[in-house]
This record gives sequence, C-alpha cells and structure tokens, in this order.
Amino acid sequence: MTRQVTELNEDERAAISVVIPVLNEATLIEGCLGQFDSHPDVQVIVSDGGSEDDTARIAASKTGVEVITLRTPGRSHQMNSGAAAATAPTILFLHADCVLPATWRDDVNAVLDADDTVGGRFRLGISERTLSFRLIAFFSTLRSRCFGITYGDQAIFVRREAFDTVGGFPPRMIFEDSEFCDAIRRLGRFGLTKSSVISSSRRWGACGVWRTVFLMWFLRLLYKCSVGDDRLVRLYRQVR
Repeated sequence: MTRQVTELNEDERAAISVVIPVLNEATLIEGCLGQFDSHPDVQVIVSDGGSEDDTARIAASKTGVEVITLRTPGRSHQMNSGAAAATAPTILFLHADCVLPATWRDDVNAVLDADDTVGGRFRLGISERTLSFRLIAFFSTLRSRCFGITYGDQAIFVRREAFDTVGGFPPRMIFEDSEFCDAIRRLGRFGLTKSSVISSSRRWGACGVWRTVFLMWFLRLLYKCSVGDDRLVRLYRQVR
C-alpha cells in the first residue's frame, strides 16, 4: 500500500473525514473532489483499489487530498484503509459518482447533534429525473427509513468510536455496506438527513432500470439465504 499526501495543518483536520473508495474513476474523480474545494477543514481521503487509469494521479493533484493506493480492489478493504487514515471524529463514506447537497455539513451535524445517535445516511436522489428514477429514489429512501436497509450510495457517516466498536466494514465482496449499517444500528440511533445525496443513474442505465431493481432484490434474497459472495458477485457484475 502506498500513500500520496498533501498535508493539512492541525486546524484544518478537525471537522470531518471523507473517504472515497475508487477504481478506474478518472472521468468522475475530479468533479467528485471539487465538492470539497470550499471546505479546507475537511480531510478528504481517496482510497484507490489499484486503478489502471489516471484516477490516483488526478486525485493526488488536488490540494488537501490524501491518496491511498492498494494493490488489490475491494470496497470493504478500501473503506477500512481510508478510515484508518482518518483523523476526524466523524467519517463519511462517499461513492465517486455521488454529489452531496450544498448543506451537507449542516445536515450531518444536525443528525449527530443527539448524543444517542451513532451515525446516519442521506436520503437518495438519482441524477436522471425521469419518473422511473424518481420512484426508485423515493422507495430506496423509504426502504432505508422503514427497514434500515442502507447502501453506500446514501453517503453513510458515523462517529469514529462507533466505527471502531463494530470493527469497520466486514470483509465481504458485496453487501458490506448494508451489513456495516446493521452493526452500527445495534449501537444506537442511525439518523436520516432531510436532504438527498445525488447518485449517478449509470448503474441502472447499463442494464435497464427495472431489471436492475429486480436483480438487486434477488441478490439481497440470496444474501439473506447465506449464498456465498463469489456467486453473488458474479450476478452483481451483470448490473455494473
């Protein structure tokens, strides 16, 4: 594992650490990192799983961004490695194809204001605003609120001590985000912001909207039935 670091001084480190796991995201990473240009007190960590494009180089060229380069990909390992480098009391995990709302700092603070709250997530929005995507976003947020089923595209954030207590993300190849959130929820309140993070529609567009929705629910059923990660990942790659 190698690191490229642009140092922040102590005063700039304190507020929140943002961990962005990436793999071959050269077309998106600059725009993703641009969200934090006006937040010099945010520690931004890009955890690269061995990209073969210019992702790591582009990220390293940004002031105030720490780049961790791992030899092998794996989102769970990448997020845990990023969290290990985080210095702030709150860690937010963001996908490279997601855009936080302008009020994201206030939204995170509002959720964590209660002492019994250990973490939270954003409501989900999708970049394409057709009726199908609006329905998916609505029911994804409803699923998260009513059943606690939360995935990484909702920009999960947690208190550092809660992350350490559960031991970070489990060493899974898929559904590591959902399993992590289940563990966090057992520690205390897991809040939901009033604002939405906007996720790219590319995953649904590649395979068809409703086919993707069906396959993701089918994968979750197999996961709950303890089907192995290798088989789940083979099916999951059909919608990536």
